[in-house]
Amino acid sequence: MIQNLSPQLNDAMNIPPKDVQQKGLFFLSIIVVLFFAACEIVARGDEPPADIQKRCTEICQQLQSMTVRVRSGTDVSSGVIVSADGLVLTVAHGLKADAATTVIVSSAQAFEAKRVFVDESADIALLSIDLASSNASDIRCLPLSTDARSAVGEIAMAAGFPARESDGMTTVIRLGEILAVDDSAIKTTCTLTSGDSGGPLVNSYGELIGLNRQIGKSPESNGHIRISAIRRALEQTDLWKKLPQQVSANPHLPLLSKRLLAEPVVVRMARQATVEIHGTDRKGGVAVRACGTIFDELHVATKLSEIVFCGKLECRFADGSKTTATLSKQDRTLDLAILTMKTPSKHGGIIRAGIAESGSDVSLVGRIVFAATSPMNISVAGIISREAHQEPSLPARFGATMQEDGKHVGITELSPNSSAAFAGLQAGDELLQLDGKVITSLAAIGSLLEPCQPGDWIALTVKRGQKEFETQAQLQHDPGQQFDKTEFLDGRTGRVSLRRSNFQAMQHDIAKTPPACGGPLLDIDGHIIGVNIARRARESTLALPIDIVVQFANNQL
Repeated sequence: MIQNLSPQLNDAMNIPPKDVQQKGLFFLSIIVVLFFAACEIVARGDEPPADIQKRCTEICQQLQSMTVRVRSGTDVSSGVIVSADGLVLTVAHGLKADAATTVIVSSAQAFEAKRVFVDESADIALLSIDLASSNASDIRCLPLSTDARSAVGEIAMAAGFPARESDGMTTVIRLGEILAVDDSAIKTTCTLTSGDSGGPLVNSYGELIGLNRQIGKSPESNGHIRISAIRRALEQTDLWKKLPQQVSANPHLPLLSKRLLAEPVVVRMARQATVEIHGTDRKGGVAVRACGTIFDELHVATKLSEIVFCGKLECRFADGSKTTATLSKQDRTLDLAILTMKTPSKHGGIIRAGIAESGSDVSLVGRIVFAATSPMNISVAGIISREAHQEPSLPARFGATMQEDGKHVGITELSPNSSAAFAGLQAGDELLQLDGKVITSLAAIGSLLEPCQPGDWIALTVKRGQKEFETQAQLQHDPGQQFDKTEFLDGRTGRVSLRRSNFQAMQHDIAKTPPACGGPLLDIDGHIIGVNIARRARESTLALPIDIVVQFANNQL
């Protein structure tokens, strides 16, 4: 405790005068503040965004070259190459007894695999493939680490191959946070889906800390086998000693999840560029709400299937202001709508200039991204796994049995809960026009519906008795696909977009609700790099590159 001593005593003890003491205390307090600030920076691992981005990009690229797909009978899982001579670590529950096992590597080459080790109680397996016969130079291995760290609050990345996808697709990466760690298991927010089991989980150094094992009912309950449990199982047969080992000597500090919160520049740009679009449905009743992305002074991009037959459209901004808008351009293939606002955006020029400056030929794979979910809210960080990804097309169902007589096409039967039924059609109705085209044959209907995707809207002119009327129908998915395992898993994490197929787009792992599609996708520096166009699946959201959006709006596509 500092005491107020008398001047005489100060002199006798050679203590500086009071004013000198105060100056000394002032400088001492500055030193203390700077010391604790430095300690906080060290504790946070306060790297510049560019360095954080570089780390994540490198880890993502490595995971895509090390992660493999494992096929055993009819089961599909994932694995990771852990030695240069072709040893693959995976989970035992992905292997069917007495079934041939095939491993597909990143170059899409398939190898017959031998089972070196299987421990069903630990759910661990080691396979062997002949990598010497591979002509791919980009295949890498992920050596096991003797001291791989996995701390609560640190970021983690999980990799794997969704079972619904065909062989030859690239690995899907998920970015998340470590929530809990015990001696055998790790829990993260990395979203897993069917087919991911056996894929690698790595920490912020790119070290293998576990294998994907359990798909959680929610995004906060995904389970992974910890590397310590893998080591115990392999040490029982001396296999651990035979595997290549690496000792961590990384100069970086762990990358904590709080370092991936959106920086102020990202939040500011998201609020300036995002609008909430309000409208009325086709009957003039229930309000329709969707997100939109401002990309210049007067124009907004959004998801066409969310607003195509809306009545009055209104754009609402983060500051509470609003303006009416009209649908000025649309493309069903892109599911993209361009709206023209009556009142210009006061931030439009800044946004347009930022988009022009952000153009780059650098690969977007591994880019940390954020998605605006409303004018005032932004998502947690995600990561881009794929660019120019071609999401396969799906058959669209109208749900009506029709017949023709050479000049007319009539409806004879409706499927329950079908697009045609929801559109208000009845048996006996005659179809006159589809999307403004005159209908005289079943072949004409087929040619018009053939390019459509589930979730697309079509306009119909119908004759019932002596009266004609117009209506709209939203095409549906094949009912048989709704019971597919992966579709069921997707539904457990929230609604996916009805219109979600036949896109060429970027793919990232931010979970968005369908109405939030249409909003901007931003990188760690606050650049708008895309427009979110569809929640495809549990682990997948698709985004149109912003240059494609601008080119379409400017009649350059």
